[in-house]
Amino acid sequence: MNRLDRQRQAAILHDLVEASSMRAIERKHQVSLNTVLKLLQDAGDMAIAYFKGLKDLECRYIQADEFHTFVGHRRKKREWSVPGEAWSGAGEIWVYLAIDADTKMVLDFLPGTHEVYDATKFMKSVASKLKRSVHGAFQTRPLVVVDGLPGYKEATAVAFGTDADVVMYVKKKSDTDRNGRKLGRSRYAGADKIILSGSPNLNISHTAFIERANLNVRMDNKRFARKSNAFSKTTINCHRQLALWAMYYNFCRVHRTLRVTPAMEAGLADHVWEVDEIVSRMDQFVAERLRAMVANDDECDGFDASAPQAPTHWVYHSAIHKTAKIHHADCCHCRSGEKQKRVGQKGGNWSSYLSYADAETAAISFEPDRHTICNICLGSYRTANGYRGPRS
Repeated sequence: MNRLDRQRQAAILHDLVEASSMRAIERKHQVSLNTVLKLLQDAGDMAIAYFKGLKDLECRYIQADEFHTFVGHRRKKREWSVPGEAWSGAGEIWVYLAIDADTKMVLDFLPGTHEVYDATKFMKSVASKLKRSVHGAFQTRPLVVVDGLPGYKEATAVAFGTDADVVMYVKKKSDTDRNGRKLGRSRYAGADKIILSGSPNLNISHTAFIERANLNVRMDNKRFARKSNAFSKTTINCHRQLALWAMYYNFCRVHRTLRVTPAMEAGLADHVWEVDEIVSRMDQFVAERLRAMVANDDECDGFDASAPQAPTHWVYHSAIHKTAKIHHADCCHCRSGEKQKRVGQKGGNWSSYLSYADAETAAISFEPDRHTICNICLGSYRTANGYRGPRS
């Protein structure tokens, strides 16, 4: 199989994080568009895996924000591609971004919706990267500043609890200038600082650094530029581009104020990376993934389709509401399992289990923070329906 030399691979990856579109890279380097896409996929998957494994960071000051872009088409309405499947991300999406304000290092990112579910998922991922003591508290108590998205109230409470000082920086807009004259568009007119947790220092609580990081994302990635048709066509490629850019920004790009890379300032690197080092890590990641695929080729998930036991419980996972609810199999009111799959039901999947414990484990894995039980067949209403005793 023909393969580009490392120098050309590095040049293509460098162009991807320096505001070049994939078509422009195709013309510049005279390679196939599929070649550029394959490099983005491999390098992006490697970078995503790296940030998922990033742990034990000691961050004193974290800023988080989100900006909007498009995936698939420039349409604000989200669509369901196939009934019963999760949202594909077509249309307007929001990109969550968090940085360490001291080292300017990108900590985490997530393309998603403006809903509280994605905000919570993002904040939990940020919290998981911080170093904790043996007692479970953060080694360094962080100051977390977020913008005025309402979902952050629940998200920060779930992710950080009372172990962090959290401030919501709510910007105010005005349709008039300082002299009271009408403007064609609204302007920034100050901000309110709302304390969500702890005793934060309000004098240093702002979102200036993360706003600059948002600008860097738009300036360095063609697919995030405003009023462009170079936006991502799939959500996964949007995620890959974010991860690749974040790795390049953290390890390869010298910050003008710090005079070193953010990763060097944070103690994660001792030198400025070249893009060739990203290519080396990509090759190693692809080789390890291939070996894992070969090793697991003959393995099965252990499910025996001919098992004589009938399921005792069902879990309904709603992709719309982001909830997981446990039902009993013989409930005649909620009609669990196959009976519930009526025409017109969208955005959810039913899964069967042989015990309540298995169903509970599955519900927690589906939605760690939004799992519950059916009150009719398992909860407080079951005695009125003729059920007695534990439903396990």
